[in-house]
Amino acid sequence: MISYISFLGSKNSVFKYFIIALLAISLGSCTAGLTNPDSYQRNHDVYAVDFNPHNLTELEIFKMDEGDWVKYETVKNGQSDRYSIEVKDGFLTVTSHKNKMDVPTYQTWLDYARQELGYTVHDEYDIFTTIEEGYIYEIDLEKHPLIEENEHRILMYEQK
Repeated sequence: MISYISFLGSKNSVFKYFIIALLAISLGSCTAGLTNPDSYQRNHDVYAVDFNPHNLTELEIFKMDEGDWVKYETVKNGQSDRYSIEVKDGFLTVTSHKNKMDVPTYQTWLDYARQELGYTVHDEYDIFTTIEEGYIYEIDLEKHPLIEENEHRILMYEQK
């Protein structure tokens, strides 16, 4: 530490200020990178599964591509190679068959909660319970009943 202080006290003040500025920039950029949420990379693909909970024979799947929803597939038997949705025994169950995924978002319920229940963006929206992490999630329909609409949407965050 003493050698560092004596170095700063040397006669070469231009070099001294250059080193101080370089240290400040280096430390400043590190801190900004650690606290800036925009600097984090998302490591998942986002899919939307549209369905009618009273008639699960058809699922429409869309993939997010550069901010636009692109139709991925329509499944007539209610179960795709990628996802399935089931309403049974008071639970809505979502299963990923292909890749591991993060906890899904029930978009229809989220919109309802914001419009009808006064929820804000700061409220907690996690209504899925994890059954098998990465693959099976469910909603207790007694706590969070289905919204009476024909089309519902669940957002799937498939890990890359």
